[in-house]
Amino acid sequence: MKPMVMPHYPHMLAEDVTVWSLFLRKNPGLLQKVWYDVKVGAPMPLPVGATDIQRLVALGVSRKRIDVVGLTFTGLWVIEVKPYGNMVALGQAIAYTGLFKKEYEVAVAVSPVVVCASVDKDLIAEFERQNVNVIEVGLE
Repeated sequence: MKPMVMPHYPHMLAEDVTVWSLFLRKNPGLLQKVWYDVKVGAPMPLPVGATDIQRLVALGVSRKRIDVVGLTFTGLWVIEVKPYGNMVALGQAIAYTGLFKKEYEVAVAVSPVVVCASVDKDLIAEFERQNVNVIEVGLE
């Protein structure tokens, strides 16, 4: 879908919605397309004899979920949206990017990104070392 400010986004908490909407307002045209709540990874294991319905439900609700995958002019961004860019956000961005690359074959570069209101200053060098782009949007 086109990147546009909305009152809510699939699977985002209210505090994430605020950060993401501010990012979109501050960066018009940066993303050409976005996909929300992108599922990656394996579903939870089910017992032997699970029904088809149980398998479908597990596939739909128990997989990991990327907040946003965004198409830029240079490739795809796997985006974790958080109020605070901390170690959890860093780890999620790295892990989700790896799972995305494993599951989806794309012919463009795929990069991990954290969009946050503020970032843990102790981790800025680690974000850089891990090649995770962290984008601070501040607060309105």
